[in-house]
Amino acid sequence: MLRIVCVRLALALALIAAAPSLAQAPDQAAPPPPPPATAPQPPVPVRVVDQPLSVRALEAPKTGEQLAAEQAERAERRAFGDQLLLYAALVVGVIAFLAIAFALQTFYLGIGLRAMRRSALQIDRNVLSIQRAFVYLGGLDWGIAGANVRISPMWANAGTTPTRRLRVATNWKASHGELPPDFDINYVRAPENLFLGPSARSEFGTVFIPMRDIQAAIEQRLHLYVWGRATYDDMFEGSEPHFFNFCHRLEVAGTTPNNIGLRFTQFGLNNGSDEDRRKAEPGD
Repeated sequence: MLRIVCVRLALALALIAAAPSLAQAPDQAAPPPPPPATAPQPPVPVRVVDQPLSVRALEAPKTGEQLAAEQAERAERRAFGDQLLLYAALVVGVIAFLAIAFALQTFYLGIGLRAMRRSALQIDRNVLSIQRAFVYLGGLDWGIAGANVRISPMWANAGTTPTRRLRVATNWKASHGELPPDFDINYVRAPENLFLGPSARSEFGTVFIPMRDIQAAIEQRLHLYVWGRATYDDMFEGSEPHFFNFCHRLEVAGTTPNNIGLRFTQFGLNNGSDEDRRKAEPGD
């Protein structure tokens, strides 16, 4: 009985002594639990693969017949290749020859076509020159007209077609000395608008020179000149305008007023037509 009382008393004292530590335990965190121990990994198996050994079969040595056959085959191939090269060279040569022949043929054909075109243009020009109106000075008619001498240019149309917009101007001059060949041509009166049919002749642009100037020319105190110009178009479309110029010097003899003689000679550089100028241009 006494032992039981002693044991109970010892437990009571132990509880009283442990009461403060139990009261502070909730304020302190409990330490983390230790990590679980990892189980050991089993070892990885390693597979060893054996490499196959390369085996090269040795060819049996060729016989003489095989070597001769291979050599003959190589010779045939070489001969065939040479023949192909020869044929290719021949084809290239033929093509080059044909190209040169074609170029020469084209060149000479171009020359021939240009010559034919030039000839056709020349034929057309000649036909046009024959058919178109061509006005020229057919002569100078003169006569006594009271106290003057009348000089009338005779204009002629050598073409087979009439003129269009024919305009004629004339003038004359008395000079105390001989005029230079390139003296200035001028006209006092305005040109006359006229018409000249195919193969026709007519007097246009009459001038009158006083008898006193004729007497002075007989006495060689004056030099007399007469000139004129005709401008016109033909009947063909696209053609250029045409003209004809003349300049003559009067040579007078005899006695005035009823016994005189006149002779006309070309003078200076103002004689000709548009055809003369066209022929004088380079390249025509």
